[in-house]
Amino acid sequence: MTSDPVIQSQFNKSRLDKFLLVFNLPTILKSINTNDLSVRSQNLINQNTFQFSVYGSVIPTITVPEIAAGYSGQSYKVSSGNRPVYENITVNFTVDNQFNNYWVLNKWLNLLNDEYQSVYKADETVSNLDVTTGNKLNPILQPQAYQTDFTLYAKDEFDQNIVKFTYTKAFPVSLGGINYSYRTEDEIETSLEFAFSQFFTELV
Repeated sequence: MTSDPVIQSQFNKSRLDKFLLVFNLPTILKSINTNDLSVRSQNLINQNTFQFSVYGSVIPTITVPEIAAGYSGQSYKVSSGNRPVYENITVNFTVDNQFNNYWVLNKWLNLLNDEYQSVYKADETVSNLDVTTGNKLNPILQPQAYQTDFTLYAKDEFDQNIVKFTYTKAFPVSLGGINYSYRTEDEIETSLEFAFSQFFTELV
């Protein structure tokens, strides 16, 4: 007899619409973060706006490929013991009615390459020094300045977290376009593509 108050059939299925994506701000965005949701400024963002449901190809393919080993004129397969580089992840999300979550990602990408000057971190509203070393930030030598960990939670039918997926050293590489049509009242949706280094899975 189980102590679990919710008795479920072994054939219950996980739902595709139960994924919540959250992240902590990287160094280059922390100094322009505000917790006041009423503030709207070209030079400020609000981290709390980027905690929302996503859908799409949210979990990467995990592979540890085989290699062929020769023996006595024939070959047999063994594990390579190696994980190839993960492909970028593209998630879809709904833009909030103030475009705040869209603005966070737009600002992040703009700091990686300024839309006016086409240089890294040209925005003068953000300190150009690493907070720990005092050195000038460099996108190649100090990637930790613009990278952070993304966390994706899978939820059950009661909105409880059941699995935690972590994408380390993540950063956006593409913010999708927005299609407009006056013929529909659907919510505005777009996509985020991000790169990352490692991927971890934990049961919650």
